[in-house]
Amino acid sequence: MAAVKALADMAHALLKVEGVDPLAMPRYLELNLRVPLDGGNDIRHAAGTAVEQISKRVREVREHEQALRQGAVYSYFAGTSHADGCRPTEPRQVFDGYSSTGKPVFTDFVTMAIERKHPHIEQLLAGEEVVLTRVTMGRVLRTQQLAEFGSNSPVFKILGQVDAGLFRVLGAAGRCAFSFQLLRGTTLEGRVRLRLHPVGAVDPMDLADPALMQILSRFQRHLDVEALRLQGLLQSGEVDEEAFVLPMLQEFAERLQSRTRNTGRRTQHGLERSEEGQRPTSRAYPDAGEASDDAILWDLDQNTVIVLGGKGRVHVFTPQGKHVTSVMMQGHAIERRRHMGRWRLAEPEERGEFRIHIKRLIAQGQDSPQDDRVTAAPSTEPGKQG
Repeated sequence: MAAVKALADMAHALLKVEGVDPLAMPRYLELNLRVPLDGGNDIRHAAGTAVEQISKRVREVREHEQALRQGAVYSYFAGTSHADGCRPTEPRQVFDGYSSTGKPVFTDFVTMAIERKHPHIEQLLAGEEVVLTRVTMGRVLRTQQLAEFGSNSPVFKILGQVDAGLFRVLGAAGRCAFSFQLLRGTTLEGRVRLRLHPVGAVDPMDLADPALMQILSRFQRHLDVEALRLQGLLQSGEVDEEAFVLPMLQEFAERLQSRTRNTGRRTQHGLERSEEGQRPTSRAYPDAGEASDDAILWDLDQNTVIVLGGKGRVHVFTPQGKHVTSVMMQGHAIERRRHMGRWRLAEPEERGEFRIHIKRLIAQGQDSPQDDRVTAAPSTEPGKQG
């Protein structure tokens, strides 16, 4: 028991050092272990073999996680998903396949829907609250790709994707689109893994409708179950993996459309009131004034201050104490952003200056929280201020 526990502790430490997502942590590791009985160098060699096996498995899962950069796709040309051009630069862009050299190609979702004559494009152009979807299989996305630039990344394969848009974004005047990819990889134990991977310029956590994240989470749980079924089919013979996942992608697309149809039946006033319920703005400055050191974070992407309030409240401020927006966020979503390196604890100097600004604004009576509906009005043209 002591020996097994020591191996488990070492594996956990390696996984943590490598920055592996907690959701990707395996339940166990399978080792081919020989236990010599005569001691000496044989024991030392056996121990080294066990350590190397664990290290190899850890490297495999690390490579898998690094290949799945949030919001981006893998570039066969660059051999990574962290290079320039791997992620959309505009909120409405979706992934439209690979170029002949294996570079990702992105296109405007609305333009694509117009060109491909989506049956509901007129409703979208008329400003109705609808979400259009389109299912594309992995082999179609690779059509233009030359053989010398590969057909799969080292760790996963795109079986298909659902392009969907447009979605409302918290605190933003515009809307966004996503390519929700279904990827096939392997777990640390070597079993089939099916994973939902959103590709887009906007973080799904920033979507105005919280039910959309619930749809994504439920679909991932469904994929976890279906991965076991796919594993069994592969063991008994060859399987067309893309044909296997096609019904899942179609059902997922229908859920996204159905959610929007239900939301669209509500009045605009009711929708705005619902969004207000998701943004606890009234507690923004009180929470900031009472925040402990570990409740003040720094957003590295936006250079903003994040204040964690009670009961899931999350407030965003400028470093000068100006309120930007407030949302409700579950604990795992907060931890995921911290784990991915987007949020970190604010440095003592950053916390100190922020608290000074907050106290000054409160003393001057300028502690009214920002109403996100007002921020949609200013012009978005370059060089113009609202």
